[in-house]
Amino acid sequence: MSKYGVDTKELEAFLFKENDLLLLGVNGGSAYVPLRVLARIERPYLYDTTVEALLPSGLAASPSTDGVTNTTFQAALQVSSGNLPGKPTDVFDISQFPDLLYQMFIGIDPPDTRIFLQQPFHVDQGSLPIISFRPGYAQQGWWDGFLSPIYRPHPKTQTIVLPGLSIALAFQNIRPQPLFPLLLFYMNALRVGVITDPDLAYEMIAVPNKARIVTVGGLQPHNYTVKTWYKVPGVRLDMTKDQVAAGVTPA
Repeated sequence: MSKYGVDTKELEAFLFKENDLLLLGVNGGSAYVPLRVLARIERPYLYDTTVEALLPSGLAASPSTDGVTNTTFQAALQVSSGNLPGKPTDVFDISQFPDLLYQMFIGIDPPDTRIFLQQPFHVDQGSLPIISFRPGYAQQGWWDGFLSPIYRPHPKTQTIVLPGLSIALAFQNIRPQPLFPLLLFYMNALRVGVITDPDLAYEMIAVPNKARIVTVGGLQPHNYTVKTWYKVPGVRLDMTKDQVAAGVTPA
């Protein structure tokens, strides 16, 4: 299916829909927020990293002779905009609207542009914990346009943005020509409500396929305080029914 000129056929099975139940895990899965989708809207956001001044002159040509070591690398930056009103330094900041979240997928061009996700910003959550991540040898943790073409974003690039848990992107150029990355953020903007019914919350954990379950922000703890944004402590997937009831009782 094509929407707004974007091929969304591969995304349809992954898009959260109205009335879906979600368990969104944070802090490496140590807490889950039980939510229901109340309303949503889908829209693409075409983002030119050079025009928006995220990368003022693109990514310089790579001096690498093996395509592996010493490639041109731009450390992670929050997705800013020099064109939107107020010139925001973080276009995905939804901290003023705690009942909103974004499910988005990222299309990438040129194809050999590699991007690395940090969520939250300043914490390397796009890498495997067992591998030391070094920009000089960035051999894991990226998406590129071969996996996820600009107008056919791949489900593997799914990124969930919660209030207070935004993103940053790093870029790697492995080729001997400058890169000017163009990104397509396919946005599924959601209005959500917190599940405070203990029986339903427990079913979301205990009954297979009752809820969509997603770990947000990587495997390592990142100090996201569920109670600050959602007024409940949150739950874990190994909790008893009584523990779940305490986890969804509003503070």
